[in-house]
Amino acid sequence: MITKWTRAQAFISVFAAAIAVSSIFGGQALAHPHEFVEMKVEVKFDAQGKVSGFRYSWLFDEFFSAYALEGQDANKNGESEQSELDSLMTEILGNIHRIDYFTKFDENGVVPEVDKAVPVAATLKKRKFLLTFDVPLKEAVEVNEKPLRYAIYDDEFYIAMNHDNADGSISLSNAPAGCKWDLRTPDPDEDVAAFASSLDKTESGGSDLGINFAEWVAITCK
Repeated sequence: MITKWTRAQAFISVFAAAIAVSSIFGGQALAHPHEFVEMKVEVKFDAQGKVSGFRYSWLFDEFFSAYALEGQDANKNGESEQSELDSLMTEILGNIHRIDYFTKFDENGVVPEVDKAVPVAATLKKRKFLLTFDVPLKEAVEVNEKPLRYAIYDDEFYIAMNHDNADGSISLSNAPAGCKWDLRTPDPDEDVAAFASSLDKTESGGSDLGINFAEWVAITCK
């Protein structure tokens, strides 16, 4: 279970402050979710045809990006320098390591263990913070007998995490012939969606809210 502390600290310590400040402007602070991440996921296979890890590329919304990077502006020059982007990347990855980088696996399929993330790149894309990092598995897994089904989501749905709608949001790297992926979009009950929309920045919907809005991806090889 993700506690209030881990949720509030999930990205960086300014996350809760960003929500509070955004309430001045209304908009996204009025209802869950409060922050938004567009994702690209590369599923990596090793030489034996097993899934060995993932490469995540997360594009944060413009408001969160601006507020978070302001907190990293050590020399107060108003510019996002590479050292500051790298510092933000290090802080985020350090904070979400304990919750497996928001990654969950369906227990009815293959259930691997994730290892410590490896930073790849921190950049700005049209004023949005783009974080790219590798999440290796502690042990590579076969997906011939059972699928590997993963989802990346915040348990309390403070953060909406969705695969980028553009082509290439999910890719298989070095995969054997016959491997494929399948993304299932969520279809939350109307009452659940209304409940999430009714929550303001000070309220929690509980640790079982986010799963209703999670995108599940199945990786299979035949």
